Amino acid sequence: MNRSLPKTKGRQPTREALLRAAQTAFCTRGYRDVGVREITADAGVSIALVNRYFGGKEQLFKEALADLLDTGRILDVPRDQFGEGVLELLFGESGRREVPFAMILLASGDGAAHAITQTALADLVFEPLATWFGEAEGRIRAARFMILSTGLILYNNVYPLDVLSPVLDPRLRAWLVEQFQALAS
Repeated sequence: MNRSLPKTKGRQPTREALLRAAQTAFCTRGYRDVGVREITADAGVSIALVNRYFGGKEQLFKEALADLLDTGRILDVPRDQFGEGVLELLFGESGRREVPFAMILLASGDGAAHAITQTALADLVFEPLATWFGEAEGRIRAARFMILSTGLILYNNVYPLDVLSPVLDPRLRAWLVEQFQALAS
């Protein structure tokens, strides 16, 4: 991820505390309903540090979202194991699937946050996936991936379907693996 400030020993813990507090706040209450004072109180730091590290609330939102949109985890899955690997990322214990999704959904109610989110999704998710999938069908495959994974996350976390949770139905699992694998083939 491209960060605006270089990592240093003194700054990193405070910066990380602000990012984590912002992610929690933006994922639970949304951009519009969260103030910088709340974030800094949750992080246990001075309000002036938001401006020092991020320049303001919009940039803090942008970097908090970018930190969660870790497409590298998807792109690191070997092509021959892509279907299984993606399901592990989305359903496995290590997956952070609900956090960016909640932040993305709640951003739609604010014009600035919506614009930041749209740009981040295009630059940090769609374009890298399109490149990874390849020239011929890359953009179409990236769109299919985003549609399929977002729908899966929506119906697993926001509007749960009994065939997804608490245990993924084996027939549905096999179909999902097949669909994700087809994108990488």
